[in-house]
Amino acid sequence: MAECVKRGWDSCLDYRKAYSQILGHLYSTGNPYDVILLVQLRNGSRIGEAIEAVRTFCSEGKNTVRVRVEKHKGTDNRLMVLPEELRNREGKDLLARACQKLAKLENPKDNVKVYCKHTYGFNTHSLRYAFITYLLSKGVNPSFIARITGHRNLSYILTYTELKTAEDILVNVK
Repeated sequence: MAECVKRGWDSCLDYRKAYSQILGHLYSTGNPYDVILLVQLRNGSRIGEAIEAVRTFCSEGKNTVRVRVEKHKGTDNRLMVLPEELRNREGKDLLARACQKLAKLENPKDNVKVYCKHTYGFNTHSLRYAFITYLLSKGVNPSFIARITGHRNLSYILTYTELKTAEDILVNVK
């Protein structure tokens, strides 16, 4: 098994492990913040995009929505997909509770970030990199990953993927 090289922007968070951990916690506690984290991880989004997506999933009742890409000026948007686990009756109830909670919060991004760090020990942006790393391990072309995650500049994804691959190769040379 490859050893992950930790960087400031990549905490070596495993996508499948994080998905299982967040989903298990959501089912056991019903915490609305876990809905947002699940949406963020499933889509490799920034936390603000996940919050906007959750609100839009509730208001439009669809399984896919388009949200504005954070950090982009103008009207760039990206597709967000509602995780399957939130599409059945129980999941829809959890989604509705998340939207009710969001409606009461003055600064939901900060609340979710603190919750994530306190509950899971990693920051929300690590979920984005876990998704990117997972897609890379599945052989997805970096240009598609950039499109999926809303990166305007392919060079950022290439720099990340090439550096990660190169360092992982170096660490694991026998």
